[in-house]
Amino acid sequence: MFIKGLDHISIIVSNVEENIRFYKEILGFKIVKDFYDEKEKARIIFLDNGNSMLELIAPDERPSKGDKVSWEERKKGGVEHIAFLVEDMDKIYEYLKSKGVEFILGPLEFSEGKYGYFYGPEGVLLEVIWWKT
Repeated sequence: MFIKGLDHISIIVSNVEENIRFYKEILGFKIVKDFYDEKEKARIIFLDNGNSMLELIAPDERPSKGDKVSWEERKKGGVEHIAFLVEDMDKIYEYLKSKGVEFILGPLEFSEGKYGYFYGPEGVLLEVIWWKT
């Protein structure tokens, strides 16, 4: 199959420093990436514990046009999406499209790979992601 496993769980946070402290000091995660994403209009922090990766998203106060979900929904906090690691973005895109899945964003290329978003059952936001390395 095309899905290799879960890549990361993404969490919208209102207090980014409190969340970093919790996941680092209490749960033992380490920061592997910390950057500001202009497209998302948010600070994004990836944390890893060797087996699992979390993505903390701290959106700006003002929403930007074209957010994946409404600002009202995003600012509530909680899990934003589930990301599945894939071996080949082009193949998974064609496969999912053939099954009637409609991508709401992407696949888009970024410096380290490709990603795309679509909704699963019950409206859960799902991501497929491929990393170059």
